[in-house]
This record gives sequence, structure tokens and C-alpha cells, in this order.
Amino acid sequence: MPLVSVVVPVHNRADVVGDAIASLMQQSFGDFEVIVVDDGSTDQSAEIALRSGDRRVRLVRHERNLGIPAARNSGLDAATGAFIAWLDSDDLARPGRLAEQVRFLSAHPDTAALGACSGRVDWQGRPKGRPRVPLFTHEALGPALMFRTPMIQSTLMGRAEILQSCRYRSEYPVCEDLDMYIRLTRSHRIANLPFIAVDRRLHPNQVTETRAALVRDRKRTLVGDQLRHLGIDPTADDLDRHITLGRPKGGELPSDFLPWAEHWLRGLSQANQLANVYDAAGLEFTCATMWLLACRAVAGRQRDEGLRRLLRSPLARGYLNREGRGWLRNAASIFCGQALNWNARRAPELRRTVKG
Repeated sequence: MPLVSVVVPVHNRADVVGDAIASLMQQSFGDFEVIVVDDGSTDQSAEIALRSGDRRVRLVRHERNLGIPAARNSGLDAATGAFIAWLDSDDLARPGRLAEQVRFLSAHPDTAALGACSGRVDWQGRPKGRPRVPLFTHEALGPALMFRTPMIQSTLMGRAEILQSCRYRSEYPVCEDLDMYIRLTRSHRIANLPFIAVDRRLHPNQVTETRAALVRDRKRTLVGDQLRHLGIDPTADDLDRHITLGRPKGGELPSDFLPWAEHWLRGLSQANQLANVYDAAGLEFTCATMWLLACRAVAGRQRDEGLRRLLRSPLARGYLNREGRGWLRNAASIFCGQALNWNARRAPELRRTVKG
């Protein structure tokens, strides 16, 4: 049996799934199988996924489209490895992805599941924008689940027996990963590694864009339950604003959003002092991160107001505690590494320009 089973769910991605499989065939770690779950595709996705001819690639086929929770569960059922990893069919794994995650999970038996950072590429696979650098420690990831999905599903690797017991639920055709992470962290530790494991393709057909109303509806249930567990029974307006804090967009925010956000985030820390649900430093840093996102969104249209509120609020001190300092160190190394890699790729072009 292989040590790692990589599950690749696919539905009508014939134009890119071959690239995803090819990126796995280029891994520096070789003890793995690839399980392609064809969720009722009507194009040549399955055939292209198998085109490499590598015996490590297996196909599980749904006769009709059953949705992402069913596709992920079929992958869990078919996996034979001690670890299960995910890769979305439109994403690309970097060569050291599996090796780094296996190394960490082998050395840290108390960690059940592990994610990482991701780069961003366009549909043609060209670098686009800054990498996504999530929170790293279990202490920060737990409270972050109140706001958004803090682990990138396409970077996830975990222990098979734990992931297979924490299946994806059909009532969450979207936010299925957020729901699973919430249930997982009730009894297990999770983490993100400070390195870029995959490159994610950006395109307008992503679920967060095409099914935004359904995403928000499912988040109301998941987030509302977590707030009540913290001892807060939110009004409908507060709950909607809280969800917006996870992904604020400047043009859609009401004029009183920043004053509300500051008061609300400070209230979460106060509630936690009584309920003792989350690690205090982890929640403080998570609230500081959400405060930064809110101020940055407002700064797009009210620059002075956003910066003034960011710096004057006690919430910003979350970046100075142990969780905040650790995240800043790791984020700086990732962004510097990204810049060095970009310069290395551009070196031949720059030399030609100088010579010309």
C-alpha cells in the first residue's frame, strides 16, 4: 500500500486536469497513489486524467454528478494510504508538496491534518498576484473558523483514519470544507505549514463567485453555532456583518462598518474570557487579522480613515503577541522567497534586456 493517497475530484475539467495529474507525477516524494474521482463529467476529464499511463493513478467514476461532498467521500472510501491528501483538478502541486507534509506529520503525531500556503496562477498557469498566506497554528486556526475557511482545501493532508471518520456532509454542497474543519478541531489539532504547496488557478467560475448566496446561507448556520458556543446570540444583522468580516469588500460595506467591527471584535475576546473556548492569544491574533482586513477594505475608498482606525485600535496589538509575531516571521520568509523565485525566473530575460 502507498503511504499517501492523493484524491483529485473532477467534474468537466478536461482542459486542466491533465496539468494537475502531471504536477503530481513530478513530486520529489514517490510513495503515493492518485485517486481521480470523476463526478459525472460529460467531457473527457477521466480519459485525460488517465493519459499519463502511470499505474499509481486510479479512477473512481460516478455515473452522474453527485456534488463535491459525495466526490470527496468517494475519494476517502477508495484511499488505501496512511495519509490522504487533496488536490483540486484545476490546481497544481509544487514538487516538494507531499514530501514536506509527510515529513511534518511523521514528526508530529498529535497533528491530525495539515495545510499550507498557496500561490496564485491564471488559467494558463502564469503567476498572478501575491500568494495566500493563512494562519499557521492550531491556536489561531480554531477561532479563525468563526470567520472563514482558514485552510486551503487543495493543500490539505491528514491521517487517513481520522479524515475517513470525519466525512463531508451532503447538506453542505458548499462550505463542506469549513463544516468538516469545525467538526475536526473539536477533538484534533490542525496546522498550516509556512511554505507554498500548490498553485491555485483563479477563474470566475469558482464556487465563492457562482454560488455566493448559498455560501452565505450555509455560513449563517455554521458561524451562528460557533458564536452561540462562545456565549453570543447574534442578531441577524450582526451575524451577516460578522460573516462579511471574513471577506470584506470596500464597495459593499456600510458607512458604520468599522466602528461596528471594532466593537464586535473586542466583544468576542471579552466573551471568550468567560467561556474559555479558544486560546486567548490565538483569538486575539485572529481578531487583529480580521480588523486589518476590514480597515484595508475601507482604506480603498477612505484611505485616511482606514489607516487611522487600524493603528489607533487596541485590536492591532494582536500582531505583537506570540501568535502574531510568529505569523509575521513566517509570512515575511514566504514573501521574500516568492520574490527571489520570481527574480530567478526572470534572470534570463533580464540579461537579454541588459545586453540589448
